[in-house]
Amino acid sequence: MSLSRYGFIVKGPDLELFKHHGRIKSDGFDIAVAGVRTLEEAVMAAQEMLTRRIELIELCGGFSAEEEAQIRAAIQDHVPLGRVSYRPEDQGRVDWP
Repeated sequence: MSLSRYGFIVKGPDLELFKHHGRIKSDGFDIAVAGVRTLEEAVMAAQEMLTRRIELIELCGGFSAEEEAQIRAAIQDHVPLGRVSYRPEDQGRVDWP
């Protein structure tokens, strides 16, 4: 079965879960995007995505491995969860809030 319903959670200091969200949808592709400020908001966003039958969730590179693990536990590993990462030589060029 091929995936067609994706979720992406981006983290930023001035994002608000209930204000910064959207969807991109076509006949064969559907992605829900949520902007969050905190780990707690990310957990809520991920759990809400499950209610929309999202099949895979990705986290932006602003999330740590520990935060990824906490989100995975909160959604009880119901769907694949991944996190964007950067090469070591690019880490110094990325200034996460």
